[in-house]
Amino acid sequence: MAQATGETTKVVWGWGSAAGAVAQALAYIIGLAAAWALRQLPANIVAIFGNARVELLIQNAVGYGLNAVQGAVKDKTLTVDVGNEVLAKALQYAVDNAPGWLQSWAGGPEGLAKKIWARLNLEPAASDAAVPAAVSQAT
Repeated sequence: MAQATGETTKVVWGWGSAAGAVAQALAYIIGLAAAWALRQLPANIVAIFGNARVELLIQNAVGYGLNAVQGAVKDKTLTVDVGNEVLAKALQYAVDNAPGWLQSWAGGPEGLAKKIWARLNLEPAASDAAVPAAVSQAT
């Protein structure tokens, strides 16, 4: 037998807040699963991601070095003096802005300096003799 109920006996369920809480919990679980899956990646794929980060760092460092040195112009041949100054500025930028693990991945300051030197458009008389001096200044 059905009974009539009044306004005082109604039960109200806030399904919106419950759905929000469930969605937040699912997002957290999915985030944890993604983090776990990334840790399971093969070493070759991890190396590709690490190398891509190093390349981006070197590209940004060279751009900074070229912009920071008066007379240095992108895609123009640099004299040895200008090239050494660009190397020093670019290496300092890379050391200041890269996390320690990325610097290690790139071979430390010396590895970064060599990679930056390789990207510079230098005159034929240039040699990599400036690399150790730039490394000692940046560290």
